[in-house]
Parts: sequence; C-alpha cells; structure tokens
Amino acid sequence: MISYFICLLYLTLLNPVKSLSTNIPKRALLTGATGRTGKIVSNLLLEKGYNLCIFCRDEEKARQIFDKDLDRIKFIEGDLANVKDIQSAFTSNDDLSHVVFMAGGEGADYKCVNYKGVAEFAKQAADCPSIGNFVVISSAWASRPYSIASLLFNSLYFDTLPMGSHFLGEQALKYASKQTEERMNYVILRAGGLNEDARWKEKYPEAYEMGLTYEQGDKFEFLGKAGRPGMCRTQLASAVVAAMDIDGKYTVEVTGSGNVPWNDTGIYKNLVQDQTDFGSSISIDQEVEIYEIHSNAVMQLRNTAIATAIAGLTLMITNGIFGGLLLLVPLNAVILLVWSKFYANYQT
Repeated sequence: MISYFICLLYLTLLNPVKSLSTNIPKRALLTGATGRTGKIVSNLLLEKGYNLCIFCRDEEKARQIFDKDLDRIKFIEGDLANVKDIQSAFTSNDDLSHVVFMAGGEGADYKCVNYKGVAEFAKQAADCPSIGNFVVISSAWASRPYSIASLLFNSLYFDTLPMGSHFLGEQALKYASKQTEERMNYVILRAGGLNEDARWKEKYPEAYEMGLTYEQGDKFEFLGKAGRPGMCRTQLASAVVAAMDIDGKYTVEVTGSGNVPWNDTGIYKNLVQDQTDFGSSISIDQEVEIYEIHSNAVMQLRNTAIATAIAGLTLMITNGIFGGLLLLVPLNAVILLVWSKFYANYQT
C-alpha cells in the first residue's frame, strides 16, 4: 500500500499539469447570453460541465435568468461600445478557455457590436494565453452585398449595414487568430434563416425532425432552404456548442433541412480550413471600402425600384392600366434576370 502511494505521488510530481488539468472545468466567456439564442447556448454549456463568464449590460437581469446556476457563473457588467469594459472581462478572469460571441440582432448597432465588438473581443482573446477557441455567430450572405437577403437587412438597418458589419467582424477575428499562430482556433457560423422554436416547429414539423445543413463560402440562396424554412434557435445553439472544441479555423454557413445531427462535430473533418493570410489589421480605408460596397448595393436597388416604378406608370399612361401591367411583367422579369446574373453573386 505504501509503495502504491509513493508511485502515485511520483507520477503526480512528474506530470503535474496533466493531473491538474483533468480536474479544472472549462470556462467560456459569453456575450449575448441573455438573448433568445444565448440562453439556450448557455444552458447547453452548463449541461456539458462548462463554467461561464457572462458579459452583460444588466447584471441583475442576468442573475435572475440564471438564478439556479449562480455558483458556476461569473458576471461582468459592461458595454460592447466600451473598450475598457471588454478588457476587464479578460483581465479579471485568468481561467478562460473559450469565447462565444452571440451579441447583436434586431435593432442593434451592428457597427458597434458585430464589427467593433467582435474585433475587440478577438484582440483580447488573442492576448489571453489560456483561450484556445473562439466561436462567433455571423450571418449567411455577409459577403454577398447584392444578394436578396443582404439587400433586405442592409435596407432595414441602413445606418449600421449589418451584413457589412458582420463581414468586417469576421475579418477582424481571422486576423487576431492569425497572430496567435496555431494557439487560438475559431469557428465563424454564418447562420441562415433563424426562427423561434415553437413557431418554427409548428409551421415546419418535418424540417424540425431533420438535421443541419453546412456549406463553406457564401453559397446559400435566400429563396432556398436557408430562407425558408431556415432553422430554429435550438438548432443554431446546438451548432455553436458543437463548434466549441474544433481544432482549426473555419468559416461555415449553417441552416436546417439537412442530414447532419444538431450536435455533430465530425462534419468539420470534411471541411476545409480557412486559407487566409492577413499581413495587417483592417485599415480605415478597407473599412470604408466594405461599407461603401454594401451601401452602394442598397442605393442601386432603390434606384432600380424607382426607375421600374416610373417605367410602370409610363406604360400604364400610354397603354392603359391593363396593357401597362402586361408590359411591366416581362420588364420586371428582365430586370430580375440581369440582377441575378450579374450582381447577386458578387462577393466582397
């Protein structure tokens, strides 16, 4: 018995890091944890044994949401627009192993959150030697400013151009990860067609029973499965959790109506890692260029719509309402054909 304990002590002293690491739970720093998708992700991570550090604007609200797991959660109250707040989330936690960025959404300041916020979080994560994985929820069509989806969302939030902001945030994360060489892995999940669980399950019961669809690049079509039926929040949350410990650097589109199980991690073995070489961080000129491309796409759509409306009125005046409408239909068809042929698939 004495010899057994001597051997055990010897092995522990010989390899202390290994013996201790198996007893230290992973801690993930989350933004957007109190949001609709974020709450699902947080609970899934807690179920998997993670401890959490939640970066939030209202700590009291966050504590009420996660009142049953307060012993496993740290809270950092802060604003994504405040660099010092973000820095404090990292400097006050020396046991962080993962970062999950889920902030943004309807009504958000996309430039502040999904570009500048992601960029600062990525920079701080790159400087934190204990962090090995970074997962961010981005958006499908982020690199296709002339696609229907990009034009729709950029038009709705023209002041902050969500698709351009998502794209710039992705680039900032890639650059930050590059500076760590092989240490910090990342997965950028470009989500397509997000819906509330209950409504989506009721409306698309067959799709709810299916798995996920993964693609690389920016290939989803707005009138395809990513636009309708899309995916539910629990599916996206499952994809986030599945990406937590992926070894490598990937940018993938994800939506529903596929054959990949919700919590599958093996799909990444069949994907190609990002092959990017960022020699410098995003410059002001590059930032301006990306936003100009996205804003110009929206303006071209508006000009096209105005021109089509004027042409329609002219045709109805000269040919009568019925005759004008008959001529307007093929005119619109030609415009849509030209747009989809020469513009919709242009990528930044």
